[in-house]
Amino acid sequence: MKAIARILLMLVVAVLIVGGAFFFGFAVSRAVVQGNAPAPVTASANAPLSNDTPPEFKQDMPVFWEAWQIINNNFYKQPIDQEKMTYGAVGGMVDSLGDVHTAFVDPQRAAYLQQQLQGSFEGIGATVEMVNGRLTIIAPIKGTPADQAGLQAGDVILQVDDTLIQNMDVMQAISLIRGPKGTDVHLKVQRGTQPAFDVTITRNTINVPEVTAKMLEDDSIAYVELSEFGDKAPTELRKALVEALAKNPKALIFDLRGNPGGYLHIAIQVASEFIDQDQVVLIEKFKNGDQKLYKTEGGGVATKIPLVLLVNEGSASASEILAASLRDHKRAVIVGQKTFGKGSVQTTHQLSDQSQLRVTIANFYSPDDITINHVGVTPDVEIPDPTDFERSRGVDPQLQKAIDMIKNGDIQKPASTGKSSQLITPHVAAPVGETGLLQDLREWLAFNFFTPRVHA
Repeated sequence: MKAIARILLMLVVAVLIVGGAFFFGFAVSRAVVQGNAPAPVTASANAPLSNDTPPEFKQDMPVFWEAWQIINNNFYKQPIDQEKMTYGAVGGMVDSLGDVHTAFVDPQRAAYLQQQLQGSFEGIGATVEMVNGRLTIIAPIKGTPADQAGLQAGDVILQVDDTLIQNMDVMQAISLIRGPKGTDVHLKVQRGTQPAFDVTITRNTINVPEVTAKMLEDDSIAYVELSEFGDKAPTELRKALVEALAKNPKALIFDLRGNPGGYLHIAIQVASEFIDQDQVVLIEKFKNGDQKLYKTEGGGVATKIPLVLLVNEGSASASEILAASLRDHKRAVIVGQKTFGKGSVQTTHQLSDQSQLRVTIANFYSPDDITINHVGVTPDVEIPDPTDFERSRGVDPQLQKAIDMIKNGDIQKPASTGKSSQLITPHVAAPVGETGLLQDLREWLAFNFFTPRVHA
């Protein structure tokens, strides 16, 4: 392990020197620096370096510590932010691996992402996005303090308490708006061309629904949307499916558009609602050639109803696991656009300062051993995403295509095995390999790329 650590840390040196090491503020634990970095002192450029380099690194990588000391001793702006420099250095080390999903996440972002997957946080309850440097409300969450205060989609938050919000990192802005339940936050808001106005909102616990459901076409078609594969998804999905199926619809539309993924074990549970027991959901392949099969758990309530799956380029990771599995088992007709193409698995390592190091450990493949990484899942029926003009008028060509196919009788019931004669081209059989249970619930499948829309 020491040899591996030395090799990895040597990669830091070049990145640190050229200064290209600040991607998303990624970093490593403070412990690395606090235990080994020299205190900043005033010295000339020609001052001799100290002998503070840890003994285990003297032979293999003295350059890193030489560079660290030179910067601390000579950089003209003092004091130097040691944490930021550490985060930048290790961010560069991780970035040098060339895998966008192996990433260091600083404590602030790590806390946000954890709350996102848990489905609740304390704040005002609005989905926001940085648009041209302006913190813009995409929509208030129904029933939350932001909704009750009258905030609207398109409102721009100009100021939070005494801090102006412009060209700010979205996570920094979110940290100002969120806060303990029962406390107040003062916002200055711009609405269109109207004069800016002030509003005071009392923060509360915000529960973000992961599932929304409704009936279409006079209750003849059930529609269920899953926003992410977080902790609440299985319970909310089961409830929505039971309520929808009680109305005896002729078919179900399951919407994964814009769903960036989530937990691996949640993806298996969701797949188990639609596919019969003991069917392969994905194949996980590791660098040493080993592979592991993940199978459905049984007990699904929607294994027999005709199914249409909606996807687009925002459907990633766990969404693609489900889409590929439904395709290979001929369980659904897929409508929309090709998915994102994230077919890798990460383990998350919690570091001493609550930051996280996420390391890609494997790629996953569909039940028929078809790659997903950098390829995605191509729909059976490709329909472009709605244009801005169509969205503004509530027109959804992808959803309408699914409705039309159901009404025309193009979607058939699945066979009892989970296979059917729907519009899916058969693929080669999955390879024989070692089966396994869900042994590590800390494997992640998404949120290693950051969606610009977040909850405040």
